Amino acid sequence: MVLKEILYAGLGLVTITREKAEELVSELVKRGELSSEEGKDVLNNIANRMQEETDKLKQRVQDQVENIISSMNLVRRSELDEVMQRLEKLEAKYNIIDDQKEV
Repeated sequence: MVLKEILYAGLGLVTITREKAEELVSELVKRGELSSEEGKDVLNNIANRMQEETDKLKQRVQDQVENIISSMNLVRRSELDEVMQRLEKLEAKYNIIDDQKEV
């Protein structure tokens, strides 16, 4: 699925970005421009921001999938399961009524 590939590509980009951020912060700590504690704080802030962006990307992909499903008039699995449960209940009721008629 194309959307899944786009999502994975976006997540791969996040991984690459995290690695580059860690390298940059590590270099700044080595040069003494950041303390070790400041470096950790910067990395935590970057990690939090990346997680937020990842979550936003996932939500956008989910919204697009929902729009595609809606526009194609497709039935969701949960909707089909609900209809199947209702059908099974009706069949059970029908069988009870049918058994009573035979008596």
